[in-house]
Amino acid sequence: MPNRIIREGWVDSEAIDRLVPDAERFFLRLCLVADDAGRFDGRPDILRSRLFPLKSSLRLIDVTKNLSDCVREGLVIPYEYQTKPYLQIIKFQ
Repeated sequence: MPNRIIREGWVDSEAIDRLVPDAERFFLRLCLVADDAGRFDGRPDILRSRLFPLKSSLRLIDVTKNLSDCVREGLVIPYEYQTKPYLQIIKFQ
């Protein structure tokens, strides 16, 4: 797993501040598992299993809601490649 540096801009980001705590936790964990370009699998079941491996009670609907919140705030862009959903974290570099 690659190392990640969370920059100080995180704490004064208006977009991140508008997230509810669960969506912010989702986004942070997504940043930790994304590849070096800020991309990751966009399937809710994969997101749940990779971002929250110890939280078996977490519902897919909650994962989808947290992702939608991140998309709404312009932190993540969903896209498809060869009919498979992916996510791109904005300003990842």
